[in-house]
Amino acid sequence: MPGSTWVLWWKDAQGTASLGLLQERLLRGLRANLKGRWSMDTRLFYSPYNFVDLQRLKVTNDADTQQTEPRGTASDQSMYLVVRGQGAQRRQFFVMASNRVVVEAEPEMESIVLRLKNLWAPRQAARIEGYSYEGDDWIIRTGNLMVGTSYKGLIIEINYLPCSNPEQTRGLMRELLMMILPSDAQVDANADVDYRRASLDPHRMTDQHTAYQYVHLFTQSSLL
Repeated sequence: MPGSTWVLWWKDAQGTASLGLLQERLLRGLRANLKGRWSMDTRLFYSPYNFVDLQRLKVTNDADTQQTEPRGTASDQSMYLVVRGQGAQRRQFFVMASNRVVVEAEPEMESIVLRLKNLWAPRQAARIEGYSYEGDDWIIRTGNLMVGTSYKGLIIEINYLPCSNPEQTRGLMRELLMMILPSDAQVDANADVDYRRASLDPHRMTDQHTAYQYVHLFTQSSLL
């Protein structure tokens, strides 16, 4: 997916009513075209093993002592699976070990991970369902967010196509957001995403950046 993407959370959205409001403002106000249904899934897996420990652990065998390096944190035992698109356009990404690695995986990897129950146990799942809209140089996706069986508001994904540098496009995307959201909406702007932490270029966005944004939002907001 080219361009620059911004993922936000409308925390106090009211389900179908809020989704309908956004649709009206996009179709009538911005004269967007309705592209069709949109959905996305994120699953959290947890492992009893600390993978930073496995990488860092060094044991020195002396006559009387054993020394180890410091251990990692609990989040080093978490892995997120982000699934985007349907059918031939389906793509999935694994975000692992304190969000340090983002890897695009083949479709069969999900079933392989599900079979490794002793290594990776599924914990929570989030699903977004809504619609995708297209303008002259942007795509906006909106969908209701369910975590398990609980409604958690609404996700908005803005994709500005002409430029892939997030620093140069954030102002334009913020203007689009202000045109469709109510002025009193409570929004988590998903700010301070440090792409360098995941070894991603902070000046040129890719699909890996978008997957990382979702994981950042879900973890920082304690949704997953």
